[in-house]
Amino acid sequence: MKANFGGNMISRAIQKRDKTRVALRKSSCGAVMIDGLTFTISVESDGAADKKGVMFTLSGEAVENGSFTVDMVDIVYPVNTGTRTIKRKPEIYEKKEGGKVLRLPCPEIHIPECSDPESLSNTPRTEEELLNSVPKQIIFRFTPKYKEKNECEIMINIYPSANPLDGACTEWVTATSDTEFFEHGGLKKLMSKKR
Repeated sequence: MKANFGGNMISRAIQKRDKTRVALRKSSCGAVMIDGLTFTISVESDGAADKKGVMFTLSGEAVENGSFTVDMVDIVYPVNTGTRTIKRKPEIYEKKEGGKVLRLPCPEIHIPECSDPESLSNTPRTEEELLNSVPKQIIFRFTPKYKEKNECEIMINIYPSANPLDGACTEWVTATSDTEFFEHGGLKKLMSKKR
């Protein structure tokens, strides 16, 4: 885990040299997706401003075979000095190279310029910095449906339409149907997977 953290810091420091790069970084993310319980992930600008919109996708074997679904996504995003909330239904999208993803285009979301271009998302933040960043975050909130006995891994990918490869924020999250996942030793399982 330490090597990965260091690698991320070096990679981000190199990327920061180009201030015209449109990109997103993770602000926060739930630990696990549990069937029937609300899950939240938020991102914020990590570069230049852009008005071409944002794409949100969920993928993985369980999405492909239809055992993992999401009916609706609530999205809170910055508008001027406030925020706006929209609700959208993700669609099943068949990729050109094969496979399916749950996809949700959000063309109305404008990415603001990164308010703190020198900060690294992997470094600790003060309470004041966190509170100041909330109005600048794009928050995705949804309730996963997953009834299978075995856990699965779901990839969340949120990216600016203007820069889908280099600007993406990607996170792998465990999904489970066990509503008492943490009481059944789930935290220990997650921590051992990350090592």
